[in-house]
Amino acid sequence: MEGEKLSFSKWLGLALLFIGFPTAIATVVSFSIPYYLLHNVTLTNTLSTIIPLVVFVISVTYFSKYLQSRNLISPFMKKRTITISPDSGQPIDEKYIRSFEVNLKLIKGEEYIKQLVMLGMMYLQNAVAYDNKDLYLRAKEYLARAEEAMEGKNVSFETRMLVDNLRSKIETYKYRFGER
Repeated sequence: MEGEKLSFSKWLGLALLFIGFPTAIATVVSFSIPYYLLHNVTLTNTLSTIIPLVVFVISVTYFSKYLQSRNLISPFMKKRTITISPDSGQPIDEKYIRSFEVNLKLIKGEEYIKQLVMLGMMYLQNAVAYDNKDLYLRAKEYLARAEEAMEGKNVSFETRMLVDNLRSKIETYKYRFGER
């Protein structure tokens, strides 16, 4: 699930579209309306500082969500590789897992199912590494959600294999966590 790496020029164009353009419009509007309608310089200076800052923060947040939802990698992002294998015994950072959970809201279709399976595998890996039944149950929950999302949909062979692999791994470790 490697994303497309953006060139600097494409990233700059998108950043200007998502951040620069709205901030510039907010600056012009927040300065001109209070100045020409109210003739109040103090109010104009205050609003022309606060409103563009708020628009900038919202735009940056929306821009980063856009990049994540399209699986685009900015030229400034560090590449981070994590091996997802419950057999490895190595835990995965909780913050990393939570970032994937947050991204679930932005993903639809077959990618959503793949993301659910990946989260299930991550939780299963942490369950094995920490010997934690709650994390194991969380992995089972993500498997159930993936199977539910797959019902009635025509998904690729790869996606079906990912779900089957997670089911198999969970079945392998069920006795370790006291299930029959």
